[in-house]
Amino acid sequence: MPNYRGRRAGTRRVVIWARGKALEWIVEGTKKEGDAFEARKRLELEASKLSTRTAPTFSDFCEHHFKPYAQTNLSASTWRNVYVYQLATLREFFGAKKLTDIGVEDVEQYKRLRLRADVGASSINNELKRLDSVLKYAAESGYPAARPPIRKLPTRGTSRARVWTVEELANLFTEARKESINLMRLFVFLANTGCRKGEALACEWSWIDFDAQMIRIPANDYWRPKNGKPREVLMSDACRAVLSGARESERWVFPQKSGGRYKVFPKGLFLRARDRAGLEGGAHTFRHTFASHFLQAVPDMFLLAQVLGHGHTQVTELYSHLLPDHLARARNAVNLRPSLQTMAPAMAAGAKTRNPPKKTKKRP
Repeated sequence: MPNYRGRRAGTRRVVIWARGKALEWIVEGTKKEGDAFEARKRLELEASKLSTRTAPTFSDFCEHHFKPYAQTNLSASTWRNVYVYQLATLREFFGAKKLTDIGVEDVEQYKRLRLRADVGASSINNELKRLDSVLKYAAESGYPAARPPIRKLPTRGTSRARVWTVEELANLFTEARKESINLMRLFVFLANTGCRKGEALACEWSWIDFDAQMIRIPANDYWRPKNGKPREVLMSDACRAVLSGARESERWVFPQKSGGRYKVFPKGLFLRARDRAGLEGGAHTFRHTFASHFLQAVPDMFLLAQVLGHGHTQVTELYSHLLPDHLARARNAVNLRPSLQTMAPAMAAGAKTRNPPKKTKKRP
């Protein structure tokens, strides 16, 4: 601790390194009083440092601060395919504004301009979410920044996910085999695990536990889970069968022909196989298809959320239409009533009230 005994009795020498040099004070009192003085000085120095920091423009902060942060903490594909375009769009509108000058009216004007450009509400909401991420990171980094409340635009609601049948998957596997056996193995893996395509491309043999029939997905340099937490995926018999064949790479489960790791999903190969199979949908349809077949066998939404690695069941509710009888099954889940003996008098009284005897007129 930079709190030393002073040369004079009853004094403390407090030394704090700040602003590129050692700052020193002589304090009257005990060591405890010296510690309290040091704590106060550190707070004062930190406050003065933040107060002298000026607010950069939105464009400068994105380029020099948020971009390095995002590239470090996101997967390369997420940065390249999502963040780059969202930030470029935001910078066209907010670029010259200082972070402290971005207000509610600016956000509302941005919405109006994007709507007039025929951009969908969901896309605009995602862009605004990125705007809030930038401003939040600026504030956490000590830069003066506004945090205007951002109201989402109403959307048309969640559409039903497209899924493939067993027969359609069989056709797709057949067509994928014509491209390469490794492509077919990749498709079988995705359909039987519900893994995200990024998880599959980053999958290493060290993740595969054949004894436990488990795939253990960590967070590493090649894959960053959305919630930052590692997870485990059960290995079906079909998945185990395709993984038990000859290995084309010592490290990667689904390598390129050169033996290296795929940096992006082989979209061209996928589309050729999909079109020949006469199907519609993208690579994420494998995940939807897994969820569909899972719920048909195990109608448990909470368990499905765990298997898919969803942070909460709101995402998994996309598949709720696959359980058409879930409300019917819940009808008598709570069905509390008294015994028949207790009910008999009340039922009889109710019957009398509901169906009183008809009065007959006496004939004269």
